[in-house]
Amino acid sequence: MPKLNPDHPRARNLTPQRVSVLAGLAIVMVANIPRFLLSGDTTRLMLISGFAVAVAALGVYIYRQLSDVAQGEVPRLMRRVFVWLVVGLAAMAAFNFAAPMLDRPREGVLEVLVDGLTLGLVAHVISLWMHRGRKSD
Repeated sequence: MPKLNPDHPRARNLTPQRVSVLAGLAIVMVANIPRFLLSGDTTRLMLISGFAVAVAALGVYIYRQLSDVAQGEVPRLMRRVFVWLVVGLAAMAAFNFAAPMLDRPREGVLEVLVDGLTLGLVAHVISLWMHRGRKSD
């Protein structure tokens, strides 16, 4: 498939940041699969699996449409999303560890995993948004 012309209106939406966010979203979606397998919820399992494949395919498509310079930024952003996912996992694990002190019931390991990854992805998106705001000033 040929790359989009850089002057094309849709080409400005194809960014390395979007690739990293889509990769993080695919990771969060795949992390939900064991929960649905254990609960026997086949409808949600099929939906999450299908959407995870679609999100991953979109990320690959956007990556292939990027210029060589933009493709060079993707590994740095992937490391960054990985760090944020680990930070989110650590934060949720600490919160779950402190749950009895807060008069809250402890969650299961799979819930902590998914919630931590989601927190990390949200933190990654906010950090990209804040970085973009500083860049434009």
